[in-house]
Amino acid sequence: MVTWARVVLLQDHPRPYERVQAYRILTLSNPAVHAPRLARALGDLVDGFAPGAPHAALIEEAATTLRRWAESDAVASGDVAGLLEGGRNRRAADHDGPDWDLLAASLSLSAAGRGDAALAVAEELVECERRRRRHAPEVAGRLAVALEHLAVLLESRSRTATHLRAEAAALTRTAVAVRSTGIAHLLRAATPVRPARVKRAPAPSRNPMPMR
Repeated sequence: MVTWARVVLLQDHPRPYERVQAYRILTLSNPAVHAPRLARALGDLVDGFAPGAPHAALIEEAATTLRRWAESDAVASGDVAGLLEGGRNRRAADHDGPDWDLLAASLSLSAAGRGDAALAVAEELVECERRRRRHAPEVAGRLAVALEHLAVLLESRSRTATHLRAEAAALTRTAVAVRSTGIAHLLRAATPVRPARVKRAPAPSRNPMPMR
């Protein structure tokens, strides 16, 4: 089965469903590498469906795959620089696909209390989607979701994000609806952003120094 999966992925234009099947097989043996690619393949598959075709189960599979990947020690407790590099490499190979790995990772890092790392990953997600939109302006909705997530993270740290929300709203009004965006909505609903910890000032001493 692994050999079949690799042969399928060596093809120039594998059939979408065969690509999903191939990544399902490879994800079983190496989820750290292949889980984000499986989620991307599932997103591509549902985006190619005819109107009205059932797709909820595949969207749920993609979101669950990414959540499990993002909650693994390799992501939740791993090196952020390596995570960012992996996200860039996946997007460099296919600039117009529905990749939500960085969103899943940012949510997982926030839930783990790694707020600075979650913010860095969210900022990278926004930058990646800005670059990709130059090649595929019809997928503005993905950038809108990325901006909304970054805004939530900033607001959880008592920072203003009005400009990000305004930009996201403008993009949403003109964006073409795509089914794979449902992956992002499921991820955000399942893992809300954790409020940042506020450092409190030390309480005044109850035993003041005696007057001399």
